[in-house]
Amino acid sequence: MMSSRRYALKASDVTLCALVCLAGVAVTALVLILFVGSEQRTVSVAFQLEVDERFSRLQRRFNTQVLKLDVVRRFFINADDVTEKEFLGFVTPLVGEDEAYSWVPRILEKDLQAFRTKALLNGTSDFSYHEINPVTGEIVPLASRPEHWILLYLLKRDDVKIIPGMDVLARPGRQALMSKARETHQIVVSEPLKMTNGQSGVFFVAPVFHESSEATLNDDGLQGFVVSTVRLASLMEQGIPLPSLQRLNVTLSLIDGEHQGPTIYQSLAPATPSTLYAQRLLKVADQNYLLQFRPSSTFLVANSHALYTSLIVVFGAGLTLLMTLLVYLLITQRTRALSLVEERTQDLRLLNITDHLTGVYNRRYFEELMERLLIEANAQYQPLSLIMFDIDHFKYINDRWGHQCGDNVLKSLCTRIRSATRKTDLLCRTGGEEFALICPGSELDDTRLLAEKLRALISTLPFDETGQVTCSFGVATWVPSESFDAFVRRADSAMYSAKSKGRDQVQLADS
Repeated sequence: MMSSRRYALKASDVTLCALVCLAGVAVTALVLILFVGSEQRTVSVAFQLEVDERFSRLQRRFNTQVLKLDVVRRFFINADDVTEKEFLGFVTPLVGEDEAYSWVPRILEKDLQAFRTKALLNGTSDFSYHEINPVTGEIVPLASRPEHWILLYLLKRDDVKIIPGMDVLARPGRQALMSKARETHQIVVSEPLKMTNGQSGVFFVAPVFHESSEATLNDDGLQGFVVSTVRLASLMEQGIPLPSLQRLNVTLSLIDGEHQGPTIYQSLAPATPSTLYAQRLLKVADQNYLLQFRPSSTFLVANSHALYTSLIVVFGAGLTLLMTLLVYLLITQRTRALSLVEERTQDLRLLNITDHLTGVYNRRYFEELMERLLIEANAQYQPLSLIMFDIDHFKYINDRWGHQCGDNVLKSLCTRIRSATRKTDLLCRTGGEEFALICPGSELDDTRLLAEKLRALISTLPFDETGQVTCSFGVATWVPSESFDAFVRRADSAMYSAKSKGRDQVQLADS
């Protein structure tokens, strides 16, 4: 009897051990699957965030090059005659590392001698007419042709010596690029060309034309070209922290129509085999580029969770001895689930306070912000300003180009506004084409200057599909004890006053 009982206990122990072992293996396997899936999603999100941040930096770099070149172009359009001293004084603050800016006027054959005399009088030194043989690369005398594109002024950071007087028409790559700019009357971007320092660079060319009244019937009025060059590697890497450069493999390719062209840039960090991949379309002036992103070994190592996987396996093996570990793992998973729920709750809140089209704050949150900021301004005696603005003739844009084009204008407008304002400034969409920009701590004069800056930023840079778009702005600063409705009404009235006075302007609200 005792022997039989002792056998039964041993059998139950074995059975219990077997059940615990099976339960531990099953739970460990389940937790491992969930963990791996979750970490894969986490790594994917981290990769997308890294890609978005890098793309944003590159987009700003390329767009800044176009904007700076356009500023110099407008300088030549508005100036009757620019000396070398004036050119250097205006352009020097714009030139960064690995960049160069040059002025290439158009000179007729009959005007060469007079132009050289004038250039020397304006302070240009070492002026000598010449051109580069495209086959041998040697400097040769100037060939006779009806017109010449003469390099007159040049500002660059490297030590390569270039004598003014070189005819760019002799270089096929430069000639084709400038001819395209001349035909389209727009800023154009080159494929990678060899710079004077021997490195691969990108050329941005902006044509400068006389006013239409000055152009003759047989002359298009071309005055010359403003050219900026920047080393391609510098354009892709400058300003980006080294750790960020090492985490991603980035390739840049030209897009010819619907087809991907050759790769013109590849980062030094080699790509590591992975399912992670992203691509972005980068539009710069008349050129489209394809940016492709892949993770490097540095990124995968930094986001590797092999250690955690090993720990789960070790803890899972301990389930056969310690049932308490099962409780610990369940609590850990529960905490993680609650964290995910909290994240989703935050996402839902963000969706509730933002405009689904533009991504800026919506009308409801605008009212909440204003109520709170008015209380803070009153308690802390801090200024609070408000800019109300809307798009002029927005109905015409929708009617002519369609609502999809109108939506694109709204999104592009918000992108421009946010790129030119402080982090503390709060952009809200209060209606169809109506917006409000809350400027905490900003006095009336500063807010007016900001509104003028935004107005110029919007009206001077054409939108992709519609061309020029303008906005009317109303600016008001809160008066102590003023109600929310009265404050908004004053800014709104100023905006409509701007519309009634011709649009595309800034009006200050009455005190």
